[in-house]
Amino acid sequence: MRRDSHVEGLLKILDALLTKRPLVIYGLPGSLRTRLTLLLCAHSSPFAYVGTGRHSRVVKSLSGVKFYGTVSFYEELLNLFEIIGLVKLTEIKGLALDEFMANLVPYRATLYESYVSRMAFTELQLLKLAAEAGGKVLLVCGEDHRTGGPLGLRYVRQLKPYLIKTSIEKDVLAVEERDIGDPVFVLKRIEVSASEVVSACETLRLG
Repeated sequence: MRRDSHVEGLLKILDALLTKRPLVIYGLPGSLRTRLTLLLCAHSSPFAYVGTGRHSRVVKSLSGVKFYGTVSFYEELLNLFEIIGLVKLTEIKGLALDEFMANLVPYRATLYESYVSRMAFTELQLLKLAAEAGGKVLLVCGEDHRTGGPLGLRYVRQLKPYLIKTSIEKDVLAVEERDIGDPVFVLKRIEVSASEVVSACETLRLG
């Protein structure tokens, strides 16, 4: 276990991982996943933030971060195509997608699961293209209680990412790197003050 007293130190560690391969941040609601993601976007700017589902309303004014609020899967794909172009033009360094598969939930009521799976894999292919173009790729997901990993783990694994789980106990934010093969297994753990993360967001006017 490692205690890192500064959020900036944590962001540097996460950005170093993000430079090597895609990063998946996941956890329960209220575990500061989105706030940590926005701080990382600002730290790694210029960056694109794609908010899906309830996060489509997270449209902020943040220097170096281009915000996309998407309310449909089709719009989400169009945004990814645009972002890939910006990555190729080196106008942005990468993208954060928050929250993966959220815009696919409505389709599960009307389509066979095999069709929904194909849609998810299509999006993953676009994320791979962004990475292959030299962009950093960051996904934010909910937590699957059954596996201890992110929701949609069988899809997420296609990116061969680092898994980062967030959790909060009292005022301590635990940030753990988990094994992609067995998400229950903790590889590394860093603890920071949760109030420090919130304060850093308020400083950047992220709310």
